[in-house]
Amino acid sequence: MDGLIINRENFSDAMDWLLANLAREKLKEDEIYVAQMLVEELFVRFSRREVDPDAFSACLYIKKRLGDVRLVFVAEGDECNPLVRWSDDNEEDLLAYALLRAHRKKMSYARKWSDRQNVVYISPCEPIGSEVRNIFLGLIVGALAGILLYAFASPETNIWIDKVFIESVESVFVSALMMAVAPMIFFSVISGIISMSDSASLGRIGWRLVVWSLAKLAFYVAAGLLVGYCIGGMTEMLDVIMAGESAPEAAGLSIRALLIGIVPGNLVSPFETNNIMQTLFLACFFGVLLNRMEGELTWARDGVEFLSRFTMEVVGAMSHLLPFMVGISTAELILHVGPWGLVAYGRLLVGAALGLPLCFIISAALIALTARLSPLPFLKKAIPFSLLPFSTSSSNACLPATLSFCTEKMGINERMSKFAIPVGMQFNMDGTAYYVSVVSMMLARTFDVTLDADFLFSLFFVEFLMALTGVGLLVMPSILENMGIPGAAVMHFIGIEPLMDMPGTAQSVVGNITSAMLVAACEKQVDADTYNSV
Repeated sequence: MDGLIINRENFSDAMDWLLANLAREKLKEDEIYVAQMLVEELFVRFSRREVDPDAFSACLYIKKRLGDVRLVFVAEGDECNPLVRWSDDNEEDLLAYALLRAHRKKMSYARKWSDRQNVVYISPCEPIGSEVRNIFLGLIVGALAGILLYAFASPETNIWIDKVFIESVESVFVSALMMAVAPMIFFSVISGIISMSDSASLGRIGWRLVVWSLAKLAFYVAAGLLVGYCIGGMTEMLDVIMAGESAPEAAGLSIRALLIGIVPGNLVSPFETNNIMQTLFLACFFGVLLNRMEGELTWARDGVEFLSRFTMEVVGAMSHLLPFMVGISTAELILHVGPWGLVAYGRLLVGAALGLPLCFIISAALIALTARLSPLPFLKKAIPFSLLPFSTSSSNACLPATLSFCTEKMGINERMSKFAIPVGMQFNMDGTAYYVSVVSMMLARTFDVTLDADFLFSLFFVEFLMALTGVGLLVMPSILENMGIPGAAVMHFIGIEPLMDMPGTAQSVVGNITSAMLVAACEKQVDADTYNSV
């Protein structure tokens, strides 16, 4: 295990050493950049805790095992977890925390009590794109299996496979998801509210960022509902969705139902019944109270952060089964309606993909009307850049490149972009808001739900709140039940969500850049020469 002692005097040389060693291990340029950035932020945060920051030193190791490369950052002294918030008043520390938090999945903290060491493990490599490839593979294998069974197996055999195997597996998977989704939403929303308080403490910049982000989020919810309505229902999938389910009751989604049903009768029922709206209410209520309480509550906030990460890990572990679920869901669709049933998926994916060009149009209009800048430089630079989040399907993986893009191409002040982009990631869920709304409206059209003003306003409000969780279709079963649609219907779309998430991620990242650009322009933090340069 290669190692080096780093301090302020040799820090620049240490970064060169890290660059050379990681390049030797065949890491990509953006992975090396992330590793250097995280090491720098860790070094700075730890040094600020010392009486004499200039005298601080730490050990950095490169650990290799079975082809995997990990960095080990070791700082001696009292227990000090750098991955949690230390201060609500120190602006520089809040910026550093926001940056580290955006890469939380790449890091883990451990305390070695015997040696009085704080140890942070960094995994700069991330298997980007593997999930999408596996989804495509599951889709292809499922389609081939379905076509073969549809063409050569007897109807009795296909019915037996569907009832005994496919429906059973789908039922177990949906039940497992519903078991974990409500707790995940509960703790992640509380964590988001705490982070929102951090941004608000930075003053008007934080609030402007939040207002612009939420306004755009509301627009994309409405746009998704409109596009879903125009595309129409998926009648070819109706028999598949209804297989083994009772006929849906009349839609119970209304303003009155939201008002009287949003407050739970007890603290257990929202989780027991998977009532997402009541779960959101409790999370918002508890999050606001936690922010208002005085005293030393670091332990409570750390606990929320841990439970948020833990429940996300639970759902993430289940998501590894998605390629398999895509395969059997696709096979089931073909068994019921034949190969032409895939047309419904195609229409849905086209509708989801329309969100990205719409995003460029809206962003260009906002920059022209609000920032008073020509939108042409933005479009010339943002359209090629969007290929990165489109291909990775990960806003976090793109964060270093997004920060560099905002500073070097958009001309946004570096300090402004380092705050606006990580914080804005919580609110700029434009892509998720859009494609989930498209799916919801297409299902409403499929089941001939009465689309009156009461239902549409309620659906808009629900979709807006759902988008803030950033979870996507996982939260839909209980919402679909209130729409008069079997909750298991989401099973037929959750498998292809990673495919919809590709343009969705690009849409969210471009939306985040747009929000940062609008706020920076209002604060006169945009270099016009850099922005207008080729």
